Amino acid sequence: MPRMRKYLNACAGNKGKTMQLYRYNLRLCQRFYGALNLFEVMLRNAINEHYAGYYSDPDRIVNQAGTGKLLEYNKDEIRQTEAGYRRRGIYNNDKMVASLTMGFWTKLFSKKRYKRGGKTLLQIFPNKMKGKNQADIYKDLTHIREFRNRIAHHEPICFDGNGNISTAFARRHYLLICEYISYMGQQPDDVISWAEKPDKFLDAIDKIR
Repeated sequence: MPRMRKYLNACAGNKGKTMQLYRYNLRLCQRFYGALNLFEVMLRNAINEHYAGYYSDPDRIVNQAGTGKLLEYNKDEIRQTEAGYRRRGIYNNDKMVASLTMGFWTKLFSKKRYKRGGKTLLQIFPNKMKGKNQADIYKDLTHIREFRNRIAHHEPICFDGNGNISTAFARRHYLLICEYISYMGQQPDDVISWAEKPDKFLDAIDKIR
């Protein structure tokens, strides 16, 4: 099975270790997915609340999806989503917020969209590290989003770039998620405790090495 070959090679052909590593990676991804979902909800809610004050418009998502406005590049997606909700008679801004992807929210920190949003969006990170600017934050959030997508596409997160067993990649992203939860003024342990923390399976994978 091609999917198992990378695990088998990393375990030097030991089938018992191979299956153990595969199972641990699955469990690790499950736990990260819970933490990432919590982070995504926190991020989108913070952005939505920020722009609620900035625009003072209950239909800000739809109304900003026009030429030269904040959400110009998402206007087709937004109009289509809005139309679907209106057909069912359930349209409101909260439903629009919940329907938009993590990619949508993280791209609001890109240079052009940050500028169109009045260069105010970093205010959602009251505890951010001194010196962190728009470009730094956009890069970090892109890394988190790509990590999330890797898990969503069932790609392993228990190897280094050479195919060796390693939790460095996963641990680096875990720390980054915790860092940004702290930037938003929350305690990472308190937030992630709503899901199962990944520590147990990070440590278990390290022991296989």
